[in-house]
Amino acid sequence: MLIDDAVYGPHHIHEPLLIEALHSPALQRLQGIHQGGAAFLVRERRDTSRYEHSVGVMLLIRMAGGIIQEQLAGLLHDVSHTAFSHVVDYALDNGAEDFHEQHFEPIMQRFAIPALLQRYDLSMSDILPLERWPLLEQEMPDLCADRIDYTLRDLLRIGYIDSPSIQLFLSQLQAHDGKVVCRSLDAALWFTEQYARLILELFLHPVELFASQQLAGALRIALASNIVQENDLFLPDDALLARLQAAHNPAIARHLAYLHPGLQVVEDTTGTAKKATIKARLVDPLVLQTDGQVVRCSALAPAIRAIQTAMQEKATNGVSLKVINLP
Repeated sequence: MLIDDAVYGPHHIHEPLLIEALHSPALQRLQGIHQGGAAFLVRERRDTSRYEHSVGVMLLIRMAGGIIQEQLAGLLHDVSHTAFSHVVDYALDNGAEDFHEQHFEPIMQRFAIPALLQRYDLSMSDILPLERWPLLEQEMPDLCADRIDYTLRDLLRIGYIDSPSIQLFLSQLQAHDGKVVCRSLDAALWFTEQYARLILELFLHPVELFASQQLAGALRIALASNIVQENDLFLPDDALLARLQAAHNPAIARHLAYLHPGLQVVEDTTGTAKKATIKARLVDPLVLQTDGQVVRCSALAPAIRAIQTAMQEKATNGVSLKVINLP
């Protein structure tokens, strides 16, 4: 199977286990789940799917030398994401943004992943917990395949970075003592700056925040009115959106009316309205030194701390929003 990935280029996949997983209903469902939540409804080139991201994570682990079980874990790590990704967390007031993680094993069972594994003499215990895989998952502020891929993929899609810059950065990555590290300070600084741009210019963009608020509001009403059940949250985005529209509920319709291209929302620095916030995120890559030691990017370049602090403060303090043009 040939995968021509937007971020990592062409890769031939020969392993039957990975090929079957790629074609499984569990993975194919993710083609209809947008990584940016409601952003694709209001902003051009914010249409990355969870499937693309999952494939990318697998490829990045593969490039780093991860064994097939870790590659499979990377492919499956987002299999339980709901429609509109983290918008469901906002609808449920789940500040930890981990609703999909709470449903990971039930969704694996629902889509017959254990049976797929059994055909290759594997079991769920050979894959789970996902935290066992150091290339796939690391606590913040470390780098990992998941964090690297969604950053590069979203920024490339919207046009904020280009392929040569990505390839240069990737050439400076390596696995070292169970961590993903940068071989140069320049690479670490570049990624830290790009991650801040992802948070400040995408995740905290006023239009995206407002769109998420409105879609979350519609879902909140639909759940409270039994128009939508919990199982419906795992529908593809377009199917759940159609369910909301078909309800002909005036309160839901008022929220959905905003979700079109042309919506213009700005940050209101003098506003007193409740601020929109997101989960605080931070990266501080480890940089491999010539003596084999690893040092945090911020320790080598203290000036980067200002960017990190600004990013965290904005996410935590939130953004007041002002609609200036309805679509």
